[in-house]
Amino acid sequence: MSLESSRYFIEHINLDVDKEYITLHLPIDEYQIDEEKIFTYFKESKGSRYWFKSKDNTYNVIGINYIDSIWRDRFVPKAVEDSKAALFNKIQQEALSKNLKSKLSLFGGTLFDDKSSTDEWNDFKMVEFHLPEWQFDLKNQELFLTRPIKGLVLEELIEEISGVLAEIETEELYERDKPVVKSKRDIFPNEWKKLVQEAVENLDQDFKKVVLARQKLILFESRAKRLYLIRRLKDEMDTYTIYYEKGNSTFVSKTPEKLFSIKDSELTTNAIAGSIQRLDDQVQNEAHKDFLLNDDKNLFEHKVVRDSIISDIAPFSQGLNYKKIPQLLENRYIYHLYTPIQAMLKEDADEFSILKQIHPTPAVGGLPKEKASEYIKEREYGTRGLYAAPLGIIHEDIECEFAVGLRSMLIAAKSATLFAGCGIVKGSDPEEEFMETEVKFTPMLNVLEATTNELYKSSDSSDI
Repeated sequence: MSLESSRYFIEHINLDVDKEYITLHLPIDEYQIDEEKIFTYFKESKGSRYWFKSKDNTYNVIGINYIDSIWRDRFVPKAVEDSKAALFNKIQQEALSKNLKSKLSLFGGTLFDDKSSTDEWNDFKMVEFHLPEWQFDLKNQELFLTRPIKGLVLEELIEEISGVLAEIETEELYERDKPVVKSKRDIFPNEWKKLVQEAVENLDQDFKKVVLARQKLILFESRAKRLYLIRRLKDEMDTYTIYYEKGNSTFVSKTPEKLFSIKDSELTTNAIAGSIQRLDDQVQNEAHKDFLLNDDKNLFEHKVVRDSIISDIAPFSQGLNYKKIPQLLENRYIYHLYTPIQAMLKEDADEFSILKQIHPTPAVGGLPKEKASEYIKEREYGTRGLYAAPLGIIHEDIECEFAVGLRSMLIAAKSATLFAGCGIVKGSDPEEEFMETEVKFTPMLNVLEATTNELYKSSDSSDI
């Protein structure tokens, strides 16, 4: 950021007293800053920070200090849209440079469903999106600073911004202590297997699939250091990175799955369903890939997910494009069947109505969607909260990107609860599905450096 050029722009700004906030938008490409330095500098803001990075790096956004938020106890698209419009209408937006690329955004999403929340999810609302005081766009090397207009002296902000950026740049990074694992245990493992068997017996022509999730509880000797997690998340590639602090809770996800994005009136989404483990042995991996591409169970599971997504977005679309034969999506630990889908949206389409319609996809809920959702709500152990829920970035216009909060965990105090699920169809075997979910715990175990053969204890309900 050029201090003199920013002063020039500041001098020509007239504060709008009818607005509540002013947002200054400026380049920060002269500073060498990254995610870990930002979180280190703003360590006192714990509980009011997020990091959202899309797997194709369309977004790499960090927000610090939630200065305002919109939230609802029920997800009514029109009400959320009105709240978003009202919040943006309170902001006077000013660019301090020409040719800036990014746009002011809010971060947030919804819980998986409206099931009465258990205590561990009390920090999160059913629907909420946050406007941060400091918003760093690391892809475009730009900054948004939002402050209340009342009592503001604009000229002082330039020196403050320059000082903060200089201090972030010179933050010393040192080795972080990894959390010491006290114990690991599966929550209700035997009961979960019985639930899978019951679901298989209940499936028929009118109830084709249900996704059942389970949890793994990890206890630490002391509180997990958030800066350690940030460093570990930086090392993970080819997935979304979602790091979301709210109050005393932190939700972390390394999901491979985009729910949808909208840009220039084009909606992009994908069907991801059907999976198999990726190993270190290349010969075995080739066999796994060949099996996945030809296995009837996985192909059926993928087809019902793809067809459901297409059906959900069709009312908002005036043209669809997708391939009927799935391809492979290769992640660090898992291979997935994958079909990209594009749709040109109608003029009256809005992101929240689409979100309400498309979530949950059969990849995380089941089919039919309503029946599967009720089955999950009534029978599944615990509350999903943000697991498998939509989280992402929204703008003042319709442009947005949402991911699905898979490969995730909730951290609070000295514990981490890991979540994983799998699609149950006719022919599913409880033991095989249990092992599939075990593989899906791997990304979060890797973030914690808590391997599955370390201090592992499987327990039934009496041990929890």
